Amino acid sequence: MRNFLFVCLLSVLLSQSTEVVAQQKLQLKPNDSVVYIGNTMADRMQHHAWLETYIHATHPKHQLTFRNLGFSGDEVKLRQRSNNFGSPDDWMNKAKADVVFLFFGYNEALKGNEELAKFEKDLGEVIDSMQAQKYNDKWAPTLVVFSPIAHENLRTPNLPSGSENNHKLAAYTAGMKKVCEAKKVAFVDLFAASQELYDDADKPLTMNGIHLLDHGNKAVAGAVMKDLFPSAKIPDDKSIAKLREVVLDKNYYWFSRYRVVDGYNVFGGRSRLAWDGISNADVMKREMEIFDIMTENRDKRVWAVATGGDLEIKDDNIPKQLVVPANKQSKFQKSLGEYLDPVEAIDKMTIHEGMQVNLFASEKEFPRLVNPVQTAVDTDSRLWVSVWPSYPHWNPVEKREDAILIFPDENNDGKADECIVFADELNSITGFEFWGGGVLVAAPPEIWFMKDTDGDDKADVKIRMLQGISSADTHHSANAMIITPDGYLNWSRGIFNVAAFETPTHTHRTGASGV
Repeated sequence: MRNFLFVCLLSVLLSQSTEVVAQQKLQLKPNDSVVYIGNTMADRMQHHAWLETYIHATHPKHQLTFRNLGFSGDEVKLRQRSNNFGSPDDWMNKAKADVVFLFFGYNEALKGNEELAKFEKDLGEVIDSMQAQKYNDKWAPTLVVFSPIAHENLRTPNLPSGSENNHKLAAYTAGMKKVCEAKKVAFVDLFAASQELYDDADKPLTMNGIHLLDHGNKAVAGAVMKDLFPSAKIPDDKSIAKLREVVLDKNYYWFSRYRVVDGYNVFGGRSRLAWDGISNADVMKREMEIFDIMTENRDKRVWAVATGGDLEIKDDNIPKQLVVPANKQSKFQKSLGEYLDPVEAIDKMTIHEGMQVNLFASEKEFPRLVNPVQTAVDTDSRLWVSVWPSYPHWNPVEKREDAILIFPDENNDGKADECIVFADELNSITGFEFWGGGVLVAAPPEIWFMKDTDGDDKADVKIRMLQGISSADTHHSANAMIITPDGYLNWSRGIFNVAAFETPTHTHRTGASGV
């Protein structure tokens, strides 16, 4: 009798377990590599990291790897990249993708319903093409297709209400669902889910109607979890705070590698230039190897924290950097002589009659004043300076010191009193402009809004305002920024420009120089 009861109980448990498994849209296996692809929706998810953190927290022993290949403006069959960046399949192979999250449909939907049939055909062909691949060298990837979110009505005269866009987005969502059902691919309807979230929210979830803020991404991540893993309990913020912190740290290293600025020197045309027998590609591709390994090291810490522990990151397994002779010692520049003291430099100047030159601030007095790129004076007569010591891009083994500095002169003696660090640990600042009580900062591939709200001259608000700024050649990227009287932000840009911006009204694509 006991054996009979045991068998019955086992049968019930197995039945319940099978039922739970059957309810899951996505079955993750230990050591799976999960890859995000798609538009700005995908790109921004790595910078908030709620979905990735939730999945790690609910699969703590799986040792999952996440890589985000999102890119502003991406469509299923249009993915603009700079020269020699690598194809989508190249990067999927590099990531050894087992599971792929596809975020498409927004940019396509803006083209209207007359393009819907073509989009459905393109999506189906891309699904077929990806399922014919073995990115992990073993089997075809598991695909999960996500619809675009709905356009949130922010009820401001400065932005569209979203009603027109939502008619298009609803149609494209239905088309995506139809294709996925035909292809037997998992589909997540973020359009309907986001509409419900907007209705229930006590404050806007997006910054412009289409791009989620941090708390908006958190809400959407929760909806995704309920759809993909309905039996999983979403953890509270406090219990996953440390896990999210280490996920964000890992993601920063990966983002700096995948979206490396100055790509024209890494893998583009100028990468082949060489001095003293060392090419740009030699130096920078070694840095990319270092980024890869440092990202993998941080994967291991994520796994440790997910199981309740931690791991000290030593990064003692990275390859050595290539030693490059300083320009001053190069055979091309040996005759330059010593650098002048700032005051001595003034003595060498030819100054127009009736004018004078005095030293306001220098690296000698203020060590952070290295590689100044742009200056501007605020309404309190303080000099703001963007500095770019990491030029042409951040070296992963060095401290991040690109910053926005403020130099006040309270006693009006013509010399800076102090150096205030308004925003630190930035990456490749090419320009800034005052706006909205703060500053818009160009740090390719993004433009940020930074603001001090408590009066300590430190930026405590930092929001990615625009993504898709060209970063193929950083010193040709967004610079000389200015707000015009009609409220437009203008900047100049140079050659090798490949940019795509998603806005609430259209997707702007450009490959030209100009303003």
